Amino acid sequence: MNKRWRTAMKNRNITGIVVAIIYCVVLYVFLTDAPTGEAPNNPFWVYSLFPLGVVVITSLFDYVIKFDFFRKKKSSRKK
Repeated sequence: MNKRWRTAMKNRNITGIVVAIIYCVVLYVFLTDAPTGEAPNNPFWVYSLFPLGVVVITSLFDYVIKFDFFRKKKSSRKK
C-alpha cells in the first residue's frame, strides 16, 4: 500500500496543492469573521465549500492546466 501511495503522490501537481491550501486559509478567515462578541452565523452548506473547492482546484491543475510552477521540466537542448 505504501508503494502505491508514493507513486500516486509522485504525479500530483504541487502548484495546485499550494493554491488549494491558500484557498482553505482565505475561506476560513472569511467564514470565521464576525463582530466582536458574536459567533459566526453561516448556513451549514457553506462549510461544504472547503472540500468542493479543494477538489476543483487540484483537479483543474492536475488535468486541465498541467503546469507546475514548482516542478519545471528541464529542457533537453544542449549547447
